[in-house]
Amino acid sequence: MLFLNPYIKDEDLDFYNTVKEFAKEKILPSVEQRDEDCTWDNELWKEMGSIGLLGIPIPEEYGGQGGNCFQCCLAQEAFNAGSLDSGFGLSWGAHMIIGSLPILFQGTEIQKNKYLPKLVNGEWIAGLGLTEPDSGSDAAGMRTYAEKTKDGFVLNGSKTFITNGPIGQVFIIMARTTKSRGPMGISAFIVESKNKGFSVSKVLKKLGHNTSTTAELTFEDMYVPDENLLGPLHSGFLRIGKATLEWERTVLLAALMGGMENILENCIRYSWQRQQFGKSILNFFAIKEKIARIWVYLCAARRMTYFVARKKDFEPNVSLPMESSILKVFASEVSEEVASDAVQIYGGMGYMREVSVSRFYRDVKLGTIGGGTSEIQRSIISASYGGYEPYRKIIQSELIEDKIKETPIGELMRSLGVLIQTVGENPERKKDKSLSLDLRIY
Repeated sequence: MLFLNPYIKDEDLDFYNTVKEFAKEKILPSVEQRDEDCTWDNELWKEMGSIGLLGIPIPEEYGGQGGNCFQCCLAQEAFNAGSLDSGFGLSWGAHMIIGSLPILFQGTEIQKNKYLPKLVNGEWIAGLGLTEPDSGSDAAGMRTYAEKTKDGFVLNGSKTFITNGPIGQVFIIMARTTKSRGPMGISAFIVESKNKGFSVSKVLKKLGHNTSTTAELTFEDMYVPDENLLGPLHSGFLRIGKATLEWERTVLLAALMGGMENILENCIRYSWQRQQFGKSILNFFAIKEKIARIWVYLCAARRMTYFVARKKDFEPNVSLPMESSILKVFASEVSEEVASDAVQIYGGMGYMREVSVSRFYRDVKLGTIGGGTSEIQRSIISASYGGYEPYRKIIQSELIEDKIKETPIGELMRSLGVLIQTVGENPERKKDKSLSLDLRIY
């Protein structure tokens, strides 16, 4: 285990191993068949609720574990490392992070006490309704509209690509409450699927994540009472949407690291057992190089994930759009390369659906699309960069220290300073949307 993940120890390592063993024992045995049949297993869901996995970030007063962002990442990672069931993990992440946290962050005490205990124990399943058929990356361009009435709102519109759509009971629905376009004027509502006017208009078939359910939801003159408005009116997108998406881009992405760990273990085992030309294929440099690259990508992605998660925990009120976007771009795109290398190591067998690496190959593509595409993440990163001056000061302060002046790190820092200055002097670079990224050496 130390070889696979040298960055956690003590209680964190015990927690990681506990979740991984649970996933290996309970989830793994049926994942191939559930993936093939595209079926949901509610008994497994309830079992996860019974051992506390569904409410890790929810405070104990509402039945949860009172965990933090880093622990949520470890749980998602360990679950996929043990089961390679990205679909079930996706449903869990959508429920726990983008379905439950908005109620915790913005809900009234009445709302928290009504919904969170049942979401924690698995009696209810939650989801987030943001994407629409005509507003994907341009999420603020949504058309779903909530018209104010005497005692509430009347909701009309539709949402698509909604994880847990066919099975959920509680959804956080973003809807426009003014006629103008843009992020201002969008409100969030807690919507229950049992209420009149709510319907699952289409269950969607996907390339991967087939153990998770996805649907298009439709709202036809659906009445939503005033008490189900989540947070202040007209502020749902800015208060809930963006903050929740940062958690999503961190926690749900952690499952990719678990998948890479599972893939690494399987590739080492297979390449040791597979014989060609009279010896194990692990003896060939081409295979060694692929396995080494998988491990390097896994280590790098983990370090970045843990950095962002811990920063989220230490500075909970600080927005981290640049950091979470950098993490999402890197982790999701190297995971695609890892999946491709894994199939190549397995050769023809890797192309067969009965082998887990083929499932990972199908599942991993969602990482560059869901929660904001790689193109959108790059746009966020570039818009967040506010010039080289803050970075230059950080680098100069590090170089003052004699202990690193004449070392490889010192040379690296000097080179980095030149690179940043070159980029910072680019006249095309926007400087009015500046955010700082901490580059200090820890």
